Amino acid sequence: MVRNLKKYDFGPLTVDPVMIAKGGAPLLSEDAISVVRDELVPLADLVTPNLPEAEKLTGMTITTEDEMVAAGKRLQDMGAKNVIVKGGHFNSEAAANDFVLLADGRHFWLTAPRVATHNTHGTGDTISACITAELAKGRSMEEAIRTGKAYVEATIRDGINVGHGHGPLNHWAQIEGDVQ
Repeated sequence: MVRNLKKYDFGPLTVDPVMIAKGGAPLLSEDAISVVRDELVPLADLVTPNLPEAEKLTGMTITTEDEMVAAGKRLQDMGAKNVIVKGGHFNSEAAANDFVLLADGRHFWLTAPRVATHNTHGTGDTISACITAELAKGRSMEEAIRTGKAYVEATIRDGINVGHGHGPLNHWAQIEGDVQ
């Protein structure tokens, strides 16, 4: 895969390093994690780790927002052009804060109110897919990221209650208002 990514232009590459399950169990072998870190991250136009994934990729412990910023910078130093360090795993009751570091050096926080729900299965996959779709439509990286965050916020807010445990997002949800 890496060889073909280097050989052909597939457009902007979003790397969503799905490596660790919600409960903390590893989903990839150490060899596969090394490939993600050493070969995919340097090719990434955007890398979108959650906190446990950012810790694994950078070798850092992330317990504060300052450490999220440092992890974002380290991922950029590793070659990723743009980075979102997703803070949904923090135990904040008020908000889910994501740190965004763009290729041009601009950086900002995206904040969404935390919703009291168990319908959060697939949030990381959804934001990465939404951003990738927005980039494919010609949106700028910043616009795509802001739209992705707003969309995931809507899918959580309008989650579907089925079964037990972590339920699904509502992918038919609509973004309310302007995306800023």
